[in-house]
Amino acid sequence: MHHDNQRNIAYRALPPDPAAAEAEAARARRVLVACALTVTAGVAGLAVLLYPFDEPRGPAPVAERLIDPSGLWVPSPPVSVLPAPSSSLSSSPGYVEPTWTRQVPRTTPRGAGKAPSSTPSPTPRPTPAPGLKVGESVSLVVAAAPDYRLRHRDFIGRVDRIGSDASPLERADSTFVVRKGLGRDSCVSFESVNYPGYFLRHRNFVLRLDRRDPSPLFAQDATFCAAPARDGNAIVLESINYPGWSLVVHSDGVIHLDQAEGTPFLVRSPF
Repeated sequence: MHHDNQRNIAYRALPPDPAAAEAEAARARRVLVACALTVTAGVAGLAVLLYPFDEPRGPAPVAERLIDPSGLWVPSPPVSVLPAPSSSLSSSPGYVEPTWTRQVPRTTPRGAGKAPSSTPSPTPRPTPAPGLKVGESVSLVVAAAPDYRLRHRDFIGRVDRIGSDASPLERADSTFVVRKGLGRDSCVSFESVNYPGYFLRHRNFVLRLDRRDPSPLFAQDATFCAAPARDGNAIVLESINYPGWSLVVHSDGVIHLDQAEGTPFLVRSPF
């Protein structure tokens, strides 16, 4: 028993192994370093979330680049996008562009250059154009191309070749009842015979067939004053709310309200 106690005391008195102590210390250092790196990474990530770096941005999104913050957008005058017509004048065999499409804009207003009179003269009251009698049904023929008549098609005003062999629909589309001007008694409006209550009117500078509404704008848009053409045998239809603007046939056959010399029409009886 005495010898066993001596061996235990001698064992406890031995100094620790240096290699083992160094390995234990290295292990402790690695644990401390790993903990420090973990804490540092967590703090850095939290800082990025709370205080994001103000790095240069890439190209702005398309929506941002389309918006000009320097000023407000100002709309341009309305322009109608018309449906493609079912047929075109220029697609016909042997088509030659008629002379009514070669219009020259006026350079000066009508009456410009006249010396003013010393005393104001009374404004003459416009007289109805020859052949336009209120209550009668008429057809408007292009003076330069008598085979072409004004008609509505898909509720758009245009001219098409309409002869004696025309279908009943074409004849009805090209016939209008002359009414006293909705916006001015001394001028006229044109009501469709196959769409009663629908009148020719300009809208977005295109002649259309629209159902009448009680607004003053419709009444003015649907009222035209017939002025004698240059040769005196035809008439030009002028707008009352756009002075100096007339109905002009474009090369595709569609009728527009233009600030140009109006297309001359002849007043004829329906087929």
